[in-house]
Amino acid sequence: MRWANSCAVALTLMFPLLCAAADGLTADDVQKIKQIHERYRQAWLAGDPDAVRAVFVDHPVLLPHHGDAPRVGRDQLDAFWFPPGAPSTKVVALDLTYEEIGGSGNTAYVWGTDSVSWVAQQDGRNTIVSNKGTYLNVLRRLPNGEWKISHHMWDDPVPVTHAPR
Repeated sequence: MRWANSCAVALTLMFPLLCAAADGLTADDVQKIKQIHERYRQAWLAGDPDAVRAVFVDHPVLLPHHGDAPRVGRDQLDAFWFPPGAPSTKVVALDLTYEEIGGSGNTAYVWGTDSVSWVAQQDGRNTIVSNKGTYLNVLRRLPNGEWKISHHMWDDPVPVTHAPR
């Protein structure tokens, strides 16, 4: 009986590791994948376009919300998120959840929810915009073991605009 109880306890403790291994990702992979998402979040909050770019592979794919056309490559990522002459915009809140992380080999996926707020300045006026939605990221493990986002897709309702207080 003690042996059976010991086995049950061992399986209970090992279950998360067994699931990760069965899915093809190690606990270290999952941790690195969460870290790259945290770097993404922090980069936006810091207003650092280079740090945002750094979490993506060299030739990323953005699949924007509302049926917008896909953006393929670093130049199109820049044109979409960091266009020259665009109004000043500052992300002031960005929260991400992880509903599922999975994958196998050098490919992983993450999906969850996001909540984002930003302040856009145009014609001397600040506008606060916020929304909540879902995202799906596909990631690649690079030869050095680092994970980066290769495909980023999101959707959300039409943003709600608030008058500043």
